[in-house]
Amino acid sequence: MFSLKDKTTNKFNFRKSSFLIKILCCLIIGFIAIQLYVLTVVGPQGEKLSDIRKQQSEIKIQNEIARAKILDLQSNPQILHTISEKLQLEPAKLTFLDPNQPPVAAQNP
Repeated sequence: MFSLKDKTTNKFNFRKSSFLIKILCCLIIGFIAIQLYVLTVVGPQGEKLSDIRKQQSEIKIQNEIARAKILDLQSNPQILHTISEKLQLEPAKLTFLDPNQPPVAAQNP
């Protein structure tokens, strides 16, 4: 019923499929090993990266608060308050010259 040619092709197909199954198993095992390696190496880096991003957002918030304080300290009322209270300086009294009056240098003492 079966010829010699059928038996040799069956053996060849079986050997070929067995070889392909072995290669497929090796590839799957290699892929899993690479994935485990990548996860062990890169996994902790992801946690560090999220911590750095969290610190960055906190620093941005602190930076905005510091900018608001600086702008408040640069305002005119705050500067006048600092000058008068902390430095104990008073504004100078200005004397304005009237152009309609005769020149001061021309008057005799």
